[in-house]
Amino acid sequence: MPIQLRDLGATLPLPDPESLRLLARHELLSAWFQRRLLEELAAIELPPEAEADPALPAVVDPNAQLLAYAGRCGLDSLDDLEIWHQARGLSLDEVEKLAAFDNCLARASHWIWSQEVPGLFLQRRGDFDQVVLTMVRVRDPDLATELFFQLQEGESTFHELVDRHADEADRLRRGVVGPVPVNRLNPLLMRVVRRYQPGELIPPLDLNGVVHLIRVDSLQPGRLDDQLRAQLLGECRSRWQREQLVLLRDRLKQVATPIDLAPIEVAS
Repeated sequence: MPIQLRDLGATLPLPDPESLRLLARHELLSAWFQRRLLEELAAIELPPEAEADPALPAVVDPNAQLLAYAGRCGLDSLDDLEIWHQARGLSLDEVEKLAAFDNCLARASHWIWSQEVPGLFLQRRGDFDQVVLTMVRVRDPDLATELFFQLQEGESTFHELVDRHADEADRLRRGVVGPVPVNRLNPLLMRVVRRYQPGELIPPLDLNGVVHLIRVDSLQPGRLDDQLRAQLLGECRSRWQREQLVLLRDRLKQVATPIDLAPIEVAS
């Protein structure tokens, strides 16, 4: 990591005292610093060896970036975007930087943290397993036990139980949950699911006062695909951001001000 980013929180210029008070008064201080940190990260100049990495996100065409940014602003064309930014007192250069921000941030994040991603994946590989469940939820424990035995004996199918006992939301998806990462399940359900093989029924499980009848349909090992790679890069970036916010918070404690700045939050 470039040294200027390693301890950026210790060197990032602070707003003037009046602006600090204004941001603190409106509870925007933390958000402002978080954005400034990301802007500095996105603005880093990548060395030639980074550009040679075939996995580095490509630079997006500027016009495509502007059109995408216009869409995020609810606008239909570049002409609409021009009227929009002029009405807000933004220069074209400022708008182009806003439009390029996400792409620049992705490229910088890849350069700095991509080598950490495979190790993080291996450490937490089980967390990314994808599970598909069929589920019926009822509030009566006795009914849940009766339905479980019906399923075991083949007297009923999950689809029949969904039609008869599920709420509207569960009926719309036919009782199917997933594919979803195992680590996003209820912690108790996550532990239980790992003990059963695909096709097996899980005995009635009470989760927060609702009894769940569950069949594990499939459990696929996690893969380091593009989506997961982006997720892990985001986690690395967030960790760095939290470290820099701690440095900024410590600096703010030294700022002489007549009001309490309510030290910036360090997101978890």
